[in-house]
Amino acid sequence: MELSVKDRLYLPTFLPARGNFKEFNLKKEILRKIAIGDEERKAINLRENAEDKRIEWDVEKEHPLKVEFSADEMAYLQAACEKISDEELPDDMWGTVEAIYNEISKEA
Repeated sequence: MELSVKDRLYLPTFLPARGNFKEFNLKKEILRKIAIGDEERKAINLRENAEDKRIEWDVEKEHPLKVEFSADEMAYLQAACEKISDEELPDDMWGTVEAIYNEISKEA
C-alpha cells in the first residue's frame, strides 16, 4: 500500500484511543510503519505554521511510502475506519479511508 504524507498524518487520528492488548500492539506496529522520521521531515520541510497551527510540507519533495500491513493490521484498520464511518470528516480524510478500503478489497 502506498501512503502519502497526508495519509500518514491522518491515519493515527482514525485509530481508537482505547483497546485490548492485541489492538494496542497492532496500533503500535502500524504507527511504527508509517512514522515520519527526522531525515524525511528535513527532506520535505515538515513544519507547523505558527499562525494557523497547520502542518505544512513541500509536496513536490514528497515520495509515497510503500507499506506492507499484515492481515491482522488490515483488519484493525478496517474496523477503525468502520467505527468513524458515521462521523463528519473533511473530504481529504475520507480519501485516506477510501485508500485503506481499496487496499483491503485488493487483498480479499
